This record gives sequence, C-alpha cells and structure tokens, in this order.
Amino acid sequence: MPYSKKYQPACLKISVEIQAKLYLQLSRLEEAGFPAIQAFELLKKNNSQCISQIHKLLGFLKRGSSIADSGYRAGIFSEFDRDLLQAGEVSGSIGEIYKQLAKHYEQKVKRVKRIKSKCYLPLIVLVIALFIQPLPSFILNEIAFIDYLLVSVGGLLKIILFIYLIIKLPFWLTLGKLKKWGLKNLVYSIQLKLPFISSWLITRQLNEFLNSLGLMLAAGVDILDALPKSLKTIKNPNLRKQFDSVILFTQQGGSLVDALADIPEMDIQAIQLLRVGEKSGKLANSILHYVKIKKQDIDLQDDLLAEWIPRIFYFLVSIWVASSILTGNPISTADL
Repeated sequence: MPYSKKYQPACLKISVEIQAKLYLQLSRLEEAGFPAIQAFELLKKNNSQCISQIHKLLGFLKRGSSIADSGYRAGIFSEFDRDLLQAGEVSGSIGEIYKQLAKHYEQKVKRVKRIKSKCYLPLIVLVIALFIQPLPSFILNEIAFIDYLLVSVGGLLKIILFIYLIIKLPFWLTLGKLKKWGLKNLVYSIQLKLPFISSWLITRQLNEFLNSLGLMLAAGVDILDALPKSLKTIKNPNLRKQFDSVILFTQQGGSLVDALADIPEMDIQAIQLLRVGEKSGKLANSILHYVKIKKQDIDLQDDLLAEWIPRIFYFLVSIWVASSILTGNPISTADL
C-alpha cells in the first residue's frame, strides 16, 4: 500500500521487551472481546514508554485504517508484524496472531536476559580489579591520585569503548554512518566465513526466516507472498541472495521444499521434516515444529556461551592481575 508523505511509516523505535508486553496485552484484550480502539485506549493508559506511538496508532485507526497499517505507520509494528497482522485481520484470527507474536518476542527477551545475567558478575570482577590493582601503589605514594584515576577509570573507559566498538562497528559499516566507506560487502562476506561465528549467525537467521514463514503460512498468507516477506528477516544480504532461486522456483509452480533442498545452508533434518509436512498438507505446522526443535538447540548454545563468557573473563582478569603481581609493577594505562 503506498503512503502519502504525511503518513509515511515510522521507524520501529520500541524495544523487543515492550513489543512482547504489548502483544500479550492485546491478545488478552482481544480474547476478552474489546474492540480495537477501546483496547488501544487501555494500552495507552498502561504503557507510558510508548504512549506517543499508541496515540498515533489510535489516530490512524479512527480515520479508518486497519490495525496492522495503523500500528506500522505509528512505529509499533515491524513490517513483518504488519504483514502477519493483516492476514490475521482478513482471516478473523488476529487474537491468535497476537499470541504468536507475544510468544515470539518473549522468547527473544528471555534469551538476551539469560546471556546478560551471566555476564554481570565477571564484569563486576573486572571493574573491581581495575580499581584495586593500582591501589597499593597509590597508598604507598608511588603514584599520584591523577595517575591512579588514569589507570583505573581510564582503563575502564578504554574497555567500555573497545566493547562498544566491537558491537557497533559491523552495523556502522553496513547500515550506519560508515557505510559510505564501501566495506559493506566485505563485512557481510566475513560474517559468513569466520569460524564458529558464521555457523552461529547462519543458524539463527535461517531459523528466524523459517519461523516467520511458518507463522505467515499458518495465518493464511499465500506462499508466494509469504516467502519474499519472510526472507527479509535474513539480515545478511549475501545469505539472503542464495534464496533468490527459491522464490523463482516457487513462482514457477515448483515445490518449496525441493527449492530449499538446493540451498547448502539448509539443514537436512529440516528438509526431511518439511517434505513430510508438504506432502500431508501441513507445511506450516511442520515448519513451526522444526523451528521449535531448533530453538531448543539454539537456547542450549546460548546457555553454553553464557557459561563460557564469564570463564573467559575470569581467566583474562586472573592473567592480568597475576602478571602485575609477578612483575611487581602496577598496571598502567598503556597495558590496557
């Protein structure tokens, strides 16, 4: 649907946690029989973090726009959510779509929180080490107070800056302010070639794609519409490009599973399970069943990662402190 300049879709600015909360509330209000406008009026009272977006949504709703389009224009629904909700409105199953999206985003929130919770303690240990290590030298007047601050606070700021750059640099080079450097394709290529990182990224992006596809098919979206929309969830364009043949093959009337079988990154177990579902006419259920199984594997990997990150931190901090003790020198800012 084309939008006038006045009603261009807004950028999605609410967090995943707020999305999960909104969809859960919407599913309950829909189940209770509240009309859309009344339901969002109630949401506006209980969600101060996104009150301006809900206010915009209500404005679009009152002017006759659909729930899906209103939420998308207001910056509450993502493009994928909008497409899924449109199918739910047409089929009369929007309440079920709310539940599915609530569960989808809740799982994302839990996964991120689980990893973060495991990282707090080693980070605290690192901060304490940064401030304690040069303290004896300061007490013995071997270094001035300004030097103590340069070593402790300066070292902490360097580490924070380093971690921030590691996290943000790929985005800056591909979609952010540094994309004009022309390194976008290089970054995307490296992501698919780095040991461990490539398999980690591919597994998660393909599972996100299959989850989106399964949800859309279950909501009644035609496969020819669902496939290209679901592929947008694959963030790496080099990986997404490999599925161009899948779109073409299905547009020509071919089997989706046969087309997916030719993609090297697709899991053989997924192909076998999806083939059974396609033959039985339950492809959407088969896709979502596989996604559920794969998510359990991904959660185990994330748990393992969350277990090893603290250990690596502890090991590095121990080496760092032990080195300083053995050499008898306080750690300087140059060491950091």
